[in-house]
Amino acid sequence: MKILLAAVDLEAGSHKVVARAAALAAQLQARLHLVHVIDEAMVLYEPMVEISVRRRLQQGATQALQQLVDALPAGQRDNIERHVLLGKPPHTLARKATELKADLLLAGRHHLEPVQELFLGTTVERLLRHCTMPVLVVGQGGDRPYEKVVAATDFSRSSHHALQAGLALAPEAGVTLVHVFEPPMLLGFLRHEPMHTDSLMAHQRTRIEQEVREEMSHFIPADDQGRISTRILSGEVKKAITSVVHDSGAQLLVLGYHGRQGISRLLIGNLAMSFLSAPPCDVLVAR
Repeated sequence: MKILLAAVDLEAGSHKVVARAAALAAQLQARLHLVHVIDEAMVLYEPMVEISVRRRLQQGATQALQQLVDALPAGQRDNIERHVLLGKPPHTLARKATELKADLLLAGRHHLEPVQELFLGTTVERLLRHCTMPVLVVGQGGDRPYEKVVAATDFSRSSHHALQAGLALAPEAGVTLVHVFEPPMLLGFLRHEPMHTDSLMAHQRTRIEQEVREEMSHFIPADDQGRISTRILSGEVKKAITSVVHDSGAQLLVLGYHGRQGISRLLIGNLAMSFLSAPPCDVLVAR
């Protein structure tokens, strides 16, 4: 990862996004772009007033970005560019990230008013719809390298991409690869299946263990396999993953944006959105 873009909304918590982005850029020796988008809806459309308001907003945002950079440790202030743009935030950020060929987009926890969020979704959720690169949602802040990572897998292409992005983002971290299947989906078939419940569960676990081994061999470089441990759990998916994050003390949770489909497999599916409203730690989501 050589080009990082951090979406900075200049609200409370922006310093956490900038601190994490700058630390990652220094760790990965990457170029960092801080981008603030002035929502075009904030600019009045009377010509002379619009020019005046836009200029003041741009000047204020530029100064605020500079203050955030000045607050960083001296060794992290290099290789940072600042951009103040006008437009619709999700579309403008996605377009800028594509223009810069960014490898990663960082954002904070953005929330709209409850009624707006019901119909439009959060800014982060809309970003994920428009961006092709992984998105890192900074929830807890901090600038120390990630030491413990939990990556959920449902064996989809999306979860493969997310795991690879997580390994690149945390090159020294220990990684717990987790797959969760839900027993209630199996039990509905038992009236037509003579196999005993325990035996069926054991059979399912054995099959999933084989899938995990295949995933490790096909999608993970040999150098990274030594730092990955695996866990196969049954139960309610979000609860199980959250428990692993808390028990392991992970600073980063890695998820795929699109889940794998198919009734023949018990999969974690797409949980990314459900974790973003109250993330247990930083969350990395990839398509």
